[in-house]
Amino acid sequence: MKKNNSGETSLNKYSRRRFLRTVSATTAGLLAAPYISSTNIFAYGHEENSSYLTKVAITKADNYERTFVKQKVQYLFKMIDGITDIVKPGNKVGIKINLTGGGGLPLNMWTNPEVLRAVGELIIDCGVNANDIYIVESLWNDSSYNNYGYLDIQKSLGAQMINLNNHIPYDDFVDVPVGDKKFYYSSFKLNKILQDIDVYISIPKMKQHYEAGVTCSLKNQIGIAPRQLYTIPTDSGRRGALHSETGGSSTTHLPQSICDLNMARPVNLAVIDGIINARGGEGNWNPTFTPAADHILLAGKDPVAADSVAAYFMSNDPQAAKLQLPGGGQCDNYLDMLHQKGIGTNQMNEIKIVGDGSSLITSVIPKYNVVIPGNIKLLQNYPNPFNPATIIRFYLPRSEYACLIIYNINGREIETLVKGVVPAGLHEFHWAPNGRACGVYLYKLMAGSFSEVKKMIYQK
Repeated sequence: MKKNNSGETSLNKYSRRRFLRTVSATTAGLLAAPYISSTNIFAYGHEENSSYLTKVAITKADNYERTFVKQKVQYLFKMIDGITDIVKPGNKVGIKINLTGGGGLPLNMWTNPEVLRAVGELIIDCGVNANDIYIVESLWNDSSYNNYGYLDIQKSLGAQMINLNNHIPYDDFVDVPVGDKKFYYSSFKLNKILQDIDVYISIPKMKQHYEAGVTCSLKNQIGIAPRQLYTIPTDSGRRGALHSETGGSSTTHLPQSICDLNMARPVNLAVIDGIINARGGEGNWNPTFTPAADHILLAGKDPVAADSVAAYFMSNDPQAAKLQLPGGGQCDNYLDMLHQKGIGTNQMNEIKIVGDGSSLITSVIPKYNVVIPGNIKLLQNYPNPFNPATIIRFYLPRSEYACLIIYNINGREIETLVKGVVPAGLHEFHWAPNGRACGVYLYKLMAGSFSEVKKMIYQK
């Protein structure tokens, strides 16, 4: 709330904030026809007068047109009783986007830029100064941010961008404690902006995850850790320490890392992009990865609850001790692990589903279908473009004699990664150019009658 030159209080900012909490009659009329408000009893025999711990809003959405997306996100905020209880004038607000892998299928793998724009504009409508909005992500490369609309939206909003792989604009990384509820990590070295912001919003893409079951606002937290500080020699192409530092299975250690990161920097608001998304994994480097279009957006102030509803929608059981993996097997359920620590709820009888998409949630969890590939697959390297190293994966449905060879752009063989009998399953190899020139390289897999070549880009 501001005062004018005569000392009188101006209602301009206040009315805009109040709008997000109560929604004016005019806008309510605009929203009423296309976005009819409704509620849904979310499985497990709830009564309408039962007590809920939190709300999660779902709305149907089938495109990323700018005005349409903003109306939809505004509607979600209305359905969870506005956001002015957590976003206030004078706050510093961080928005974590989801740009996993640095390449591939951005429309299916990354937060759509228009969702970022909508959230940013509505935060400004709450009275937050645009310069106090920080778009944060640990970027695989600058081009993924600069060339797909995020930079343009940052400039349009007047916001700032901080690459969490760097300590800039601070002198160094800070050690952020997890607290006494930790699973494995006592603390994380993070960019200090994550401590300085007052409100932290996660806006991920809604996907299944090959090792963690589901990836939404909580799994998005892996991207706040500086990549170079959390690699290990046996897994240097990604944050290997967060996947399997203990030497054990990533299906146990990765869920622990997700929980610990969320206790170090809690998410205050989740807005999940499921308009165009994916099944079968988080990226096209997974053998079961399949583009999808669920045509929904979700929002909630309890990220555990919001992710639980998204998990349910993707046919996983958020209350179970284990989540099902798209390639087969199970992983520890980080949603339930956080719930057991008293951090959010994954209990469906404690979540009230609201919004015009609530009817999409049924009373019986559909059968989770694990899709195991029946054919040999050579997967796109990850990340791509890359520096200093990348991961190449291929999948064999049965044991085969296989060769995996690296070539330069002229077709000259420069390195053989595999040559011999390889057992069935998903196989992963790390490759570093080791002083070679930047540019395009080729990798070729030959196994039985199968032969395929893919391109990868090494850039500095």
